This record gives sequence, C-alpha cells and structure tokens, in this order.
Amino acid sequence: MLRPGVSTPPPPTSRPYLDAVDRNGRGQARYELTSFFATPGALSGFVADIAGHFASKLPTVDAVVGLDALGFVVAGALGQKIQKPVILARKAGKVAMPPEDVVKTGSYADYMAVKAGAAEKELEMRRDLLRQGMKVIIVDEWIDTGASMAAVTRMLESCGVEVVGIGTLQLTEGRADVADDLYKRYDVFAANRE
Repeated sequence: MLRPGVSTPPPPTSRPYLDAVDRNGRGQARYELTSFFATPGALSGFVADIAGHFASKLPTVDAVVGLDALGFVVAGALGQKIQKPVILARKAGKVAMPPEDVVKTGSYADYMAVKAGAAEKELEMRRDLLRQGMKVIIVDEWIDTGASMAAVTRMLESCGVEVVGIGTLQLTEGRADVADDLYKRYDVFAANRE
C-alpha cells in the first residue's frame, strides 16, 4: 500500500523490469526508482513496451515530450528507440531563452512540490520546438496526482499540439480525479497496469 486508502496493483508478471522498482518506500509517498534505472535492461524493456503499445500511432508521431526530471531519461530512450526528437518540459526558469520564446504550464499544485514546501510548480518549454498540428507522446516515470501531466497536456493543446498518448512506469489511480481523468481522456500506457 502506497498511501492510506490507495493501493497499487502488483506488477504484471509479463513486465519483469517492474521487479527493479524498490517498493519499500521507507516512509516516503512513492517508490524509489533509481534501482530501476540502475538495472541493466529495465529501461530498454520499459521503452520497448511503450513503443509496442503505441506501434500503430508511431508513424504519425512527431516528437516525444519528457517531464522534468526522470521523464527526461525515459523520453531520451524512447526518442532513440523510435527515432523521434525529444522535447523537454523543464522546471520554470530552466529554459535559457527570453520569456517570449518560452511557453509555460501556469502554476499548479503538485503533490511532491507541496511536500517539499513549495506551494506550486510550473513547467516550461521552448516555443520554437512546438508547432500547430504536431503529434506527441508524453512520458514521465510516475503519475501520482496527475497534476504535472495534466498541466503539460493543457499547455501543449493550447499550442495546437495533439497528445497521441502518455507513457509512464507507474500510474497511481484513485489518488486524485486528475490522474483518473488522464486515464479516461488519453491513450495511456502504464507499465503497472495490464
């Protein structure tokens, strides 16, 4: 059990790379994932599953979007696998461009940001990397409340970008209406779900 009242289903046996996730938590609200990234073959297995899930859509995908910070690792590996460029959704203030050349999510409450003492969070991207009608797959290593992913989908869609799908290692359903809504609105590959 991850949080009181929120259970996470056991990993599907068809995805052995999920065994590399440290599920001890040690009092934390989420699993420890550096063991996953440090396990040979875990990331490549995960990325192969994302690519397989979206196989019929890949010919139309223009780019992979990765959320700061561990989503960058997943996005880079997926972009390499499917031979598509990677666009990063960075924490506010990290894109070294003039403000007019940056598109932002707007502030939103994020569970981990609030836990760390920050009231809100904001992500940003280079405007010149986005174009009307482009199609993307968004990836992050974890979707808990869904606030970050929802903010990025809104930002991209406001720029005329179509979200073809979302890929994640872990989707915690039942934690927040936002995460549940993502699962209903988009084609979501969550490795912890069959």
